[in-house]
Amino acid sequence: MSGAAERWVTELGARPLVLLALLIVLATTALGVVAAFVTWAARRARTFWGAGEHVWRWLEARWLVRRIEARFPSVWRALRALDPDEYLVLHAILGLTLTLAALVFVGIAEEIAEGSTVVRVDHALAASLYDAASPQGLTAFRFLTFFGGTPGLYIVSTIVTGILLWKRQRLLTLGWLFSMIGVAVFNAALKVVFARPRPWFESPHEIARGFSFPSGHAMATIVAAGMLAYFGVVAARGASGRALILACAVAWTVAMGFSRMYLGVHYLSDVLGGFAAGTVWLSACISGLEIARRVAARRGQTG
Repeated sequence: MSGAAERWVTELGARPLVLLALLIVLATTALGVVAAFVTWAARRARTFWGAGEHVWRWLEARWLVRRIEARFPSVWRALRALDPDEYLVLHAILGLTLTLAALVFVGIAEEIAEGSTVVRVDHALAASLYDAASPQGLTAFRFLTFFGGTPGLYIVSTIVTGILLWKRQRLLTLGWLFSMIGVAVFNAALKVVFARPRPWFESPHEIARGFSFPSGHAMATIVAAGMLAYFGVVAARGASGRALILACAVAWTVAMGFSRMYLGVHYLSDVLGGFAAGTVWLSACISGLEIARRVAARRGQTG
């Protein structure tokens, strides 16, 4: 089984652009399935809510829940103020996404630690991409990868912060800065914990410092692109516009992760681990920011 997987990724790695297109299609399709599920679930939110109210009333009567309510009254008031749509999207969907992403990250980390099939696939794909790299491809992906690194993200973050402040979006500005600073700290901590060496080649296409797992470019890009997509979806009115925003965010994120593999500075599992860890942080940031936005809107209406 592992030998077949290695042969398969070796063949794909020999065709980098085909592999990139395949990854983008798979990621976009997966997002489309999730979006369709969210739409379906949102239309049935009140039905689910009615069933959940019985469970909620039972929980409220428990001694432990009453203690938690007494200790964190502000949190409990915020939960009581949620309507069915908010509860479903913020807690069921984002919570499920966060949990699944965390499980994927832990699974990848365990596979790497055990040196199992994932590691052999990593090395096979890295070697294949290294051999297939062209001067033109290296130039293109070096340009792309700049925007996922520290200098590029500083530029992007500064521009986005300036636009949000100019539009007087104080809450979104705080959410944006918190998400970007947090992902940098989160990634640095994970790299130190796992301390995985980077891919090694006798004549490397690119030299990167620090540890390899998880990919900082992949992790930061999925958070940045995800936050920008969130801002765009909030502002967009039509479903087609929102779909286009999400598709562009996915394509950009996948291409950024692929650029790190193409340049030979990360393994596939590094990139996937970065996407998983970034999704955990992104889900938490969007959930918190959306709750804050809706609470602020209610205060504005009643103030």
